[in-house]
Amino acid sequence: MIELPEIIYISILALSFISFIIAIYNLKFLSSLNSFVTNSDPLTTKPIVSILVPARNEEGNILKCLQSLVDQNYDPLEILVLDDRSTDGTARIIKELESFSPKIRSLEGTPLPQDWIGKNWACHQLSKQAKGELLLFVDADTILSKGSVLAAVKAYEKKSVDLLTIIPHRTASCLTERLMFPLMDWALFCWIPMKFAHRIQTPHLSATFGQFMLFNAASYRKIGGHKEIFDNPLDDFSLGRLIMKQGLTWALIGGSTDISVLPYKGNVDAFKAVSRSVFPALYYRISTLLILSFVILLLGVFPPLILAVSAIVYPENNDFSLILAASTALVTATWFIVCRKFKHRVLMVPFYPVSMSLMVLAAFHSLFTHGLGTTTWKDRKVSKAKIRL
Repeated sequence: MIELPEIIYISILALSFISFIIAIYNLKFLSSLNSFVTNSDPLTTKPIVSILVPARNEEGNILKCLQSLVDQNYDPLEILVLDDRSTDGTARIIKELESFSPKIRSLEGTPLPQDWIGKNWACHQLSKQAKGELLLFVDADTILSKGSVLAAVKAYEKKSVDLLTIIPHRTASCLTERLMFPLMDWALFCWIPMKFAHRIQTPHLSATFGQFMLFNAASYRKIGGHKEIFDNPLDDFSLGRLIMKQGLTWALIGGSTDISVLPYKGNVDAFKAVSRSVFPALYYRISTLLILSFVILLLGVFPPLILAVSAIVYPENNDFSLILAASTALVTATWFIVCRKFKHRVLMVPFYPVSMSLMVLAAFHSLFTHGLGTTTWKDRKVSKAKIRL
């Protein structure tokens, strides 16, 4: 067996066990949007919902997205779509749909102010035009099942929160997506105990998804909305953290059967999209990135790698092989749970060490691109980040 300090072997097993317990805990306590879809109880009130869709160069996605919004069985409802100065056919598609549906109102985005992130500016403009008591931000690559909005309003009413957000199903069409999407759900589902996170309402345990964020309009304006995070590329998590900091409430529920996100255009596009969010999610701190990268490798890569090497090189020495095998089994079990829960391919479970290695690579790519100011989003440069130690 390869020699490592005994404390490392014990730490690996402890971390594996913790992630397994949290996954089991979340299986019991994480609510599902589908339970509200099938719930026939009427709403106490029916607030106006403004669905706000920022769109830039989304001609391949916008038609499917808006059609799913028009088909919603909730009323009263308005759908505001802002074309953020697209250079493709996005504006034309929006206008055509607007002519067919009175629910849709199109807006033309104004020039991007200096230092603003394009999506944040688009969402800020949309919020200024919204009339609803509830503001639902939906990305242009997101598809909603027919009863999603009604179910979300029911969940919002029952949980009595300022922000309701939903974990979507990410559709994968390339290898990078199939490797990285399960890891993103694993990091959330196996490391954030949901019921505990909702109770203590700390920004560090919040998780918000830009594909579906349902705000109380007054609460959204109280935290300053997208204007408060004008230069932050991680709009969803940042807004969720602002909700916590203001002493407001947040709830996260699963939506893999009702909310789906269309795939990226390929491996490179998918890798850059994931990379773009990693370093901002870590508050631009190098120390946090290094620690988490080490933990990910320690938990997901070292045990199966050391077991494999030791089986070949040191087959007679198995002092710690049982610990590593137990750790590997626990992590494999959590990945299986996540893949089943969030509808990822179960066949990808054995490849979780590759997924974790790829995510570490994406994290360092995120560090360098944000640090050098070369990060882009929709053909626009993202402002250079202020890196912290």
